[in-house]
Amino acid sequence: MKKNIFLFLFFTVLVIFPQKPTDSIAFYLKNAKGTHQFSYLKRAVLLSEELKIDSLIKQTSIEYAKHSYFAKDTLGLTFSKNKLLKHFQLKKDSFSLAKAYHLEALNHKIKNNLDSTFYYYHKSKNVSIALKDSIEIGRRLLSMAVIQVKELDFLGCEITTIEGLKYVEPIKKYRTLISLYQTLGNALGSLKKPKEARGYYLKAKEICKFNTVKYRREKNYLNLLSNIGMTFKDEGNLTKATSLFKEGLNTDSLETKYPEQYQALLGNLSAVYFKQGEIEKAIEGYKIVLKSRIKTKNLYSQSVSHSFLAEAYLKNKKYSLAKKHASRGLELGRKTRNNKQVLECLKFLSELTKGETAKKYLEDYIILNDSLFTRERNLKNQFAKVRYETEKKDKENAGLKQENERKQLELETEKQHKIIGWLLAGVSVLFIGFGLSIVSIRRKKMIFEAKMQQIKAREKERQKVAKSLHDEVAGDISMLHLKLEKTNQLKAAKKLDIIKENVRNLSHQLSSESFDKVPFKDQIINIVSDFFEIDFKIKIIEIDRVLWKTVNNAIKRTLFLSIRESIQNSKKHAQATAITLTFNETKKAIFLTISDNGKGFDVSGQKKGIGLKNIQERIEEINGVFSIESELEKGTNINIEIPKSGT
Repeated sequence: MKKNIFLFLFFTVLVIFPQKPTDSIAFYLKNAKGTHQFSYLKRAVLLSEELKIDSLIKQTSIEYAKHSYFAKDTLGLTFSKNKLLKHFQLKKDSFSLAKAYHLEALNHKIKNNLDSTFYYYHKSKNVSIALKDSIEIGRRLLSMAVIQVKELDFLGCEITTIEGLKYVEPIKKYRTLISLYQTLGNALGSLKKPKEARGYYLKAKEICKFNTVKYRREKNYLNLLSNIGMTFKDEGNLTKATSLFKEGLNTDSLETKYPEQYQALLGNLSAVYFKQGEIEKAIEGYKIVLKSRIKTKNLYSQSVSHSFLAEAYLKNKKYSLAKKHASRGLELGRKTRNNKQVLECLKFLSELTKGETAKKYLEDYIILNDSLFTRERNLKNQFAKVRYETEKKDKENAGLKQENERKQLELETEKQHKIIGWLLAGVSVLFIGFGLSIVSIRRKKMIFEAKMQQIKAREKERQKVAKSLHDEVAGDISMLHLKLEKTNQLKAAKKLDIIKENVRNLSHQLSSESFDKVPFKDQIINIVSDFFEIDFKIKIIEIDRVLWKTVNNAIKRTLFLSIRESIQNSKKHAQATAITLTFNETKKAIFLTISDNGKGFDVSGQKKGIGLKNIQERIEEINGVFSIESELEKGTNINIEIPKSGT
């Protein structure tokens, strides 16, 4: 799909931006062969930049990087990485960032800096997780697992490949899936679990048929025959192992078409002969494999062949030939950093020589063995550290921990009855806890409802007092005021008029319109209108985000009074010129933030005024949370959170 999109964009670009045949991206990509390969690929990248076509910049940079990697050209990889990083910085394209980290990992891989390689694979994987790019996540996890196998961290490899399978199995990307199954099988085989390893090899074998490229399909099949045969060999079923190795070796033109697979199959078959005591037959096979590996110039594998031949000749008591192959194996092992074969050859040479020479080989063996153990442990720790330091999701860490615990429990089957007992006890505790939680929630709701009823009753009392003040007290004062005016006691009448206004104001403060008759939003707008002045502006944010019809009237009244009190404080005491009311709602609570630009105060050193205390008491009465943030000359923020149901 991605390839088709790229081709469509590519031809679109050619139509929109016609180029000379000898100076076009198509020309450079098509003719990037031989001595012109890298210069033409580089020109294609630069031309893509000139055209400013994002998809082409990425595709040409990745193509240049791919050829650079196969040529072990670290400068070419760095060039492509920098282009992708630049593209990320300009366009914020996270795919380019993930690829840049991937190329940095390949750079370190060429230099054999495995801990840094692992680190950048991990960073690339994390970016792909953010992009939800499952195939790229799976590929990076596969690369990390291969490093862990090489460094003998088989348990780490098992964890990494299982994580990779979680991403790749659902999308059925067969090529990556086959490699993950094979790598997991290799790790399990090294952990002495041949039956489990074979299960994953067989899964890979099942889906080989979906690989549409014949060369890859046949190569995968031969690898799997070899690996499955080794699981039977490890179990002692040499007959079955032999039949599988021979099946693979019967492939037409095997050595010519698939030399590495030929070498592995014949080498494994020879190892079976060695185990069966057919030493001469094993030696003959090992010699043929060595000859093939010399032909393909695979020095790493040659060291393995020399080691096997040294062991076979030693078993056959042909000591001079054993010494010859052990010496050559040691030389090649050191050259290719094949430490496993270096150890084997040092051990053989300590047995095949005498005196100080034998002692020296044995000392080298002990020193290398100790250093490898330390390096293996350090690298395992380093891999774990990379994961820990770069992983930001606790859920993944918890998942890995649970997986390790599960594996540990499987190994301790003899304690199964105790584990079941603990599990039952745990379930009982959970049920008890769940029951107590329900009781607690119900109790809180009952208390909350009781408080709502109390507030409702107090509200009725307030309404009565307000009505009495307005209708009776204010009315009586009005009558007295008229009498004083008629008797020319104007000074007393004026003071009485002030008292009358105060009584009316108190009446209005005690009473507010019913929220059933006048919506909460309209009442807040009325408050804002009452206080609004040219030099005192009030802004309301997101009031419509709250579904006010579903909110309890007692909560609305508490918010209403808190807003009114806060506006009065900001205007009168804080000398603010602007105030902002910000509303929000979740499933469980209503949130209100009241911010002003007033003179502020020291929260820790100054006691709350009666207005703020009243607000706090009202909110806490209905299980709400009240907090103040303020600094001198930086304004004040009041944060209110009120639960809808009291829990």
